Amino acid sequence: MSDEPKTTETETTESPDDAAPSLWQRLRAKRSTRWAMDIAIVVAVVLAISAFQSRHLLSGDDPLPPVQVQGLDGSTLDLEDLDARRTVVYFWTTWCSACDLQSGAISRLHDPDNDDLNVISVALHYDSPAEIEEFVDDEEIDFPVYLGTDATAAAFNVSSFPTIYIIDDDQHIRHGLVGYTTRLGIWTRLWL
Repeated sequence: MSDEPKTTETETTESPDDAAPSLWQRLRAKRSTRWAMDIAIVVAVVLAISAFQSRHLLSGDDPLPPVQVQGLDGSTLDLEDLDARRTVVYFWTTWCSACDLQSGAISRLHDPDNDDLNVISVALHYDSPAEIEEFVDDEEIDFPVYLGTDATAAAFNVSSFPTIYIIDDDQHIRHGLVGYTTRLGIWTRLWL
């Protein structure tokens, strides 16, 4: 006879599936917690991408660059003379497909009777003012459009489109955004 203990058929070895669930598994067991965690992860990823895209833009509390832009009607606008509580400055170009989508959100923000918010757009990288006028007419753009130059783009560090700046009533830049941003995203940043 051997000295080794005999095992009976009723004894089983513990499998990895029988181990206690990890903290991650316990947290994800509830549907509401799982949804909250998934939403938090998506929001974190979106914010990280946004921060990466806007890393070269002028930062918060930077003063507004002393830039003057020309309107399609020949008038000029000195950005330092804006007097609303908040201002959205939207930089775009005609060949940018994301700008086409962004224009809808900008249009919904624009209200000529609102004294608390200015919405202006600056067209960059165009061949002639006539090209911009034709584009504005074809796309039925209803917000103010000004013509920027390479110096305007350099002053605001605009290197990709669309680029949006939120400016406060003290003429300081509060937020800079690159890429498509929803109307809600812009509106939220306006009042942060």
